[in-house]
Amino acid sequence: MLKSIFYPTQQNAFIWLSSIYLLFLLYIGKASAISILFAYFLETIIIGIFNALKMLWSILYEKPKSSNYGLILFFLVHYGMFVAIQSLFGFSLFGIEGNGILKEPFNIIENYAIILNLEDIKYALPAIIFMHLGKFITDYIQQKKYLEFTAKEIMFKPYLRIFVQQFVVILSSFFIVLGEAGIIAAILLIFFRLVIDLCLDSIKKDSKTLDYLSEKLENEKATKEDIKKQLIVFTE
Repeated sequence: MLKSIFYPTQQNAFIWLSSIYLLFLLYIGKASAISILFAYFLETIIIGIFNALKMLWSILYEKPKSSNYGLILFFLVHYGMFVAIQSLFGFSLFGIEGNGILKEPFNIIENYAIILNLEDIKYALPAIIFMHLGKFITDYIQQKKYLEFTAKEIMFKPYLRIFVQQFVVILSSFFIVLGEAGIIAAILLIFFRLVIDLCLDSIKKDSKTLDYLSEKLENEKATKEDIKKQLIVFTE
């Protein structure tokens, strides 16, 4: 089963390419540890944007036709509140490091502007966008998954990744605060995210990972098929 998770395939190619590219940027000195950290931090927003696009596609091709476009607006507002709370938490942790880059945590918009204006963020951030754009086109659009899920099902999907993002922020901040080996910390973060993303990506329809997890989680309240559907939705 480990081979089916970590072996490079067409399905997980964008995850591998994104991670390799970030490691290459570190190697040639075009990205710093802090830019890698901020790129992953900004990924929360990128995930929300692509999730809204998935909802839009599901609504456009839903049968019977519906006009649930209000769900997208509701998601953007609700998700935006989570992003704001995460931003306050993240900016507070970054402030502990004391490098003077960011303003007070409540200056959310100004802090994001500072991050986006960092010299090497323009090299690191495209790797994250590239990964999600590639997966959106090749996995969601080409595989016609918008016919399998409703907008309401997809609406709550990214919150699992929010917790992953928050954990990455906490772990990254501890690395920065407790040690001076920024490059080593960045490399560890890239490998950590690579493992997490590959594991989540492997939970697909008819996959060995999905069968294994559904068998382990099956109980009296939820059948194996019910658990499969929930896992697919929350890791889509």
